[in-house]
Amino acid sequence: MDIKSDGYEIQIADSASITYTGKEVTPAIKVVRTDESKEETVLDENKYETAYSDNVNAGTAKVTVKGKENEGVTGELTKEFTISPASLKDAAVTVANKSATYTGTAVKPAVTVELGGKVLKENTDYKVSYANNKNVGTAEITVTGIGNYTDTAKATFSIVVGTSDIKTSSVYNKVSLSWGKVTGASGYKIYRSTSKDSGYKAIKTVKSGATVNYNDTKVTFNQTYYYKVRAYRIVGDKAVFGEYSPVSKQKVKVGTSSVKRTASASTTSYNAVTVKWSKVNGANGYKVYRSTSVNGTYKALKVIANATSYTDKTTTCGTTYYYKVRAYRLSGKTKCYGDLSKAKSGRALPGTTTIKASSECFQTKVNLKWVKVYGASGYEIYRSTSKSGKYTLVKNIKSGRTVKWTNSGLKKGQYYYYKIRAYRTVDGKKLYGGYSNRFRKGTAGWKYINGLKLYYDAQGKLVKDVSKIIGKQSSYVIKVNKKMNVVTVYAKDGDNGYIIPVKSFVCSGGAATPVGTFYTPAKYRWQTLMGPCYGQWCTRIHGGVLFHSVFYSTRSNSTLSVNAYNKLGTTCSHGCVRLRAGDAKWIYDNCRLRTKVIIYNSSSVGPFGKPKAAKLASWHTWDPTDPTARSKCKARGCH
Repeated sequence: MDIKSDGYEIQIADSASITYTGKEVTPAIKVVRTDESKEETVLDENKYETAYSDNVNAGTAKVTVKGKENEGVTGELTKEFTISPASLKDAAVTVANKSATYTGTAVKPAVTVELGGKVLKENTDYKVSYANNKNVGTAEITVTGIGNYTDTAKATFSIVVGTSDIKTSSVYNKVSLSWGKVTGASGYKIYRSTSKDSGYKAIKTVKSGATVNYNDTKVTFNQTYYYKVRAYRIVGDKAVFGEYSPVSKQKVKVGTSSVKRTASASTTSYNAVTVKWSKVNGANGYKVYRSTSVNGTYKALKVIANATSYTDKTTTCGTTYYYKVRAYRLSGKTKCYGDLSKAKSGRALPGTTTIKASSECFQTKVNLKWVKVYGASGYEIYRSTSKSGKYTLVKNIKSGRTVKWTNSGLKKGQYYYYKIRAYRTVDGKKLYGGYSNRFRKGTAGWKYINGLKLYYDAQGKLVKDVSKIIGKQSSYVIKVNKKMNVVTVYAKDGDNGYIIPVKSFVCSGGAATPVGTFYTPAKYRWQTLMGPCYGQWCTRIHGGVLFHSVFYSTRSNSTLSVNAYNKLGTTCSHGCVRLRAGDAKWIYDNCRLRTKVIIYNSSSVGPFGKPKAAKLASWHTWDPTDPTARSKCKARGCH
């Protein structure tokens, strides 16, 4: 029997309800023949073999029936059937984030789709689309079947206003709040309570999403408050709020200081550390703490009212200490403290010395002088031939009392630079102070010539005014050469006496000017002279003899005797020593009473020669060297 030629066909049971399951679909079949009377003859299933193909995924599948020849059946039949996609109507859709934070852009949380205990794959089994997923409110998710699935499943999620942490700090009269900016926020509402878990009341509505700080000034010192904040966004005409921030606890107290620096106290101490800290608003004082290790136990050293520094005199030279400070404010009689500052280390060391300006430079040597450092065991002197070059140790002074040293044998015309640092020996180890200021020996310098100490510049030219080089001295000797009408001022060179010519002035003496040695007894800003006329910056030499400016007809700097001024350098006075106003003022300002004045006659004008005074026009009735009349010269453009 040939099943095909004999009119048999395959019938598939319930073909309309065949759907995708993810497994092979093998619907029940039967092989039948229908005769003219419409009676069916069903072929015994033992007489044929059945095979299925393309029967897993949704689409067209086939079943093939082949007769068993050993059963007397031949031939082959094929029948197609359809596997329908599975419906997602009953699928479970899980949203990864049911409450998403507003970002200002479309929010697309991931989803998980499960059907019949099987987790489906996106873009293989389904596609996802979102709606209303940008603004605050309820967004929708639609899952649409593809491939082996059909129909849709829905889910929703919320887009909410974000939240952030709040931070607080205080000074004595306010609490400062700050929080993270929340994307899309129209503003923030701040709440406060004196209890952590209840009693919160809104104290401020901030109507700008960009403002993320607020100062609460309605607070009581030494009171503890609790704060929280939440953002809101205006949707339509309604404010939609986010979640509350975590609570921040804040006690109203003085602010936190910071230790700005620690240093060995000064050249007068080797076992003290000075601690300086920043001032705290509203503080009545500070407490200083100390430890010998940064994370060790800190012990209170001192309570200090209204100061921002303290010198710890209980230190050991060479030991490193760590200091902290905290401010306090009085509440009644109670000291209410702020937080401790961060630690800063300090070490007691010998002080830093200073090379004195009175150090002297000569052509091939330098006489260094420095400030004594208390407690120093000695000093190390370093030298370099360039300002920023390498400094080499050239001398170890092994006595803390020695404060000068001469470096001889230097190369003429070479620059040398010096630094000095003090040291103290503790347990056989040198503990150093800081390096001193830098001192330069240039190509200029001092020379001893004919019993005088003279200063020459880098070009070998005699400097005729060394007042700025040596600075103001404690004493001078003034020598007046009556014959040559020259005044020369001398300074002291240690045990060598007054052999440093400082500067010289042109003058006018008179026949009555006495010769001899005198000591100045008095000074006068203005003094009446013969005539009467008047002199400025007068220093009495002896009796009625004075150093004074060229005279004026009145006590006015605009009534100068131009004729007398133009005679400076000649013998024309009544016995006083006339000077330019600026020169008279220098003696008045720099030479204290009891200054020695020697008046003598000599044909030698002195080490600096005889200065010249400019001649004045008849209208120039003021002294151009007079500091009180400089504005007149400036206005006229004459000097």
